[in-house]
Amino acid sequence: MNHTAYYLILFQLLPVALALANWLLSLFFAPKGSNSTTDLKQLWPDSQLFLKTQWPFLVVCMLGSNLSQAYLISGESIIPAFSLGLVIASLVSSGILPILKLFYVSYLAAPKYPGRVATIGIWSVLLYVMGDWFISTLGTLGLVFLVAPGLFILIRTCLFLPIYALEGHHPIAAFEKSWSLTAGHYWQISRYLGLPTILFGILNLSPQVATVIAASGHYPMQYSLPVVAAAGASTLALSLVIAGLTYKLYERLSTVGDMPSDD
Repeated sequence: MNHTAYYLILFQLLPVALALANWLLSLFFAPKGSNSTTDLKQLWPDSQLFLKTQWPFLVVCMLGSNLSQAYLISGESIIPAFSLGLVIASLVSSGILPILKLFYVSYLAAPKYPGRVATIGIWSVLLYVMGDWFISTLGTLGLVFLVAPGLFILIRTCLFLPIYALEGHHPIAAFEKSWSLTAGHYWQISRYLGLPTILFGILNLSPQVATVIAASGHYPMQYSLPVVAAAGASTLALSLVIAGLTYKLYERLSTVGDMPSDD
């Protein structure tokens, strides 16, 4: 087995390791009451109607993600005729997820911001995807090459989604307001979003890790499929959880101007 794959996995784990170290530091530097426990508990009852009405799209996203990972595991053993279908399924899944996140945040905010869901269109989704991609790329590059600046960028822009969804679909304005609202709250936000984000990173990499281990001959390749299915479903669920938490955080910082308290 070529060691390049192992090195690639270790390289991809670097941002997760940095996020873990940052979260551990936040336990010491963040004021008491910066946990997201209360908001996590509230997300479930707040999200039930959304999940009941949007479950077909959630299933499509899960299937697309799992099929693309299954193709990665199967490699050349899969029937070539299905390759194009798997690629299409993966693209459809990737296209639906941003729309779901925009609708989800708008749904959570519906009591305070009625009518925001109706304003979501193709152009607003495209702008959101481009803005989110820019922030993620900038933060990732910062993590890989500069370490601390990458974490700083990701923390300061974490409110991009709720601000964009609820304040007119203006990416630059959403970026600027997120930067403004999060000023002075670096460690509190690191603690608030730390665990879900770290878990998301680990789950996102688990299919590749399972594939590399299986390819090394430690266990049959087909045993990786349950790992892929569980990781795909969990990653999708966590992406929505993180989106919901950023909305809760946006509400607190924009109305109260302070972090949540679990006391």
